[in-house]
Amino acid sequence: MNRLRRLTTVALLVAAVLVIPATANAHDPEDGGTHPPTGGGAPDLHSANMTLLENLPKVDTATQSDLAFEGNYAYAGTFSGFRVIDISNPAAAQQVAFKPCNGGQGDVSVYNGLLFVSVDTPQSKPECDSVNTPATNPAAWEGVRIFDVRDPANIKHIASVRTDCGSHTHTLAPAGKGSLFVYVSSYAVTTTSMGPNCQQFHGKISVIHVPLQNPANAQVVSTPPTTGVTVFDPARLEFANPALQPTTGCHDITVLTPLNLAAAACLSVGQIWDISDRAHPKVLHTLTTPQVQAWHSAQFTWDGKRVTFGDEAGGGVIPRCRAEDPPTKGAVWTYDVASGAELGHYKLPRFENSVCTMHNFSYVPGIDRDILVSAAYTGGTTVADLTDPASPVEIGFYRAGDPIAANTWSTYWHNGFIYANDINRGLDVFALDHPAVAGAASLQRDNPQTQERLFP
Repeated sequence: MNRLRRLTTVALLVAAVLVIPATANAHDPEDGGTHPPTGGGAPDLHSANMTLLENLPKVDTATQSDLAFEGNYAYAGTFSGFRVIDISNPAAAQQVAFKPCNGGQGDVSVYNGLLFVSVDTPQSKPECDSVNTPATNPAAWEGVRIFDVRDPANIKHIASVRTDCGSHTHTLAPAGKGSLFVYVSSYAVTTTSMGPNCQQFHGKISVIHVPLQNPANAQVVSTPPTTGVTVFDPARLEFANPALQPTTGCHDITVLTPLNLAAAACLSVGQIWDISDRAHPKVLHTLTTPQVQAWHSAQFTWDGKRVTFGDEAGGGVIPRCRAEDPPTKGAVWTYDVASGAELGHYKLPRFENSVCTMHNFSYVPGIDRDILVSAAYTGGTTVADLTDPASPVEIGFYRAGDPIAANTWSTYWHNGFIYANDINRGLDVFALDHPAVAGAASLQRDNPQTQERLFP
């Protein structure tokens, strides 16, 4: 879950300037607040109850993207491949493998030792040793790569499935009986993305079926149209770019499999789907809150009664947390699942002249409150109690400053800790000391966009 397709060009130019060599982790003051800088940069800013336990600097200069978890491992996506990280001791997390594999943007999901990776840049071929090629190349490939990661020392690429306009993000939708479906979100928002396999206005998702007994036979089985999704006008992002063009499509999809529901963030609108028939979703509600500039990502509360959508105002490129920006711009918005009624919104309660819109997030499972853990780009990580969506309260936060400032893509709660994949810093592991998260459930497999259990 991730920046708008091809908009990363601007952001990556900025990120490249910010990349500097990492140094040893700094310890946090026991009373919270700011941490004295050690390298001439801004200090860390954080709540007294949130502690940085570990940082694993990135392997190369590539942008770091999404996260997935299974067993003792975290899988961290990057624009140049993926990392396998042993988190059996989160405070001493260690990278055990890095798989170089060209092709952004590296959105990852894992299922019983199978790792799925999104490729959203046209490639010369499906294998990892490919190179970037123009979308106008008839032989260009982009879509979803599948790997066997059961042995991190011997990672195997077992399949590649082409999808139209590539795979900006994807979501696993298990169906039982050895059957797994993958929802692929993509769209054609730039002129350079147009080609034989990516046509304006796109207006569909791709559904891949994966037979788990023979995943090498994975294939696209349907391409449902994005019914009810209006054309996305890039002028909503509030910055001029002649390469941007109107499009239709979904940016990200989250499923709640016990209730056969999906929440689809489709750029111009949000939707709630019935996915009882995995290959043919049906729209239940279309949400049109006018303050939302770009419907980016979504999460259900673990009882399935509410759903929260994120707004990537400014495309994740321009500041949206300034004093002159309203609290509605770049916020997360919560809705009632049954009726689609809007219930409230939440945004960082601090002013910053930075790109701090809410990005990828998850709810803490197995507790009696709705606690959201979210990345906020240069705002770092925020934790908020949204039990009353109309009156949200931040209960913890951490924004790293020195020597490498936060620019956090994904932040998730997982088995008692908070994990953040940061564009510039790599992987951060945090501890949060707050009674609201006491007794949270543990999950053996945790793909934030695939919620496989209910916690009433």
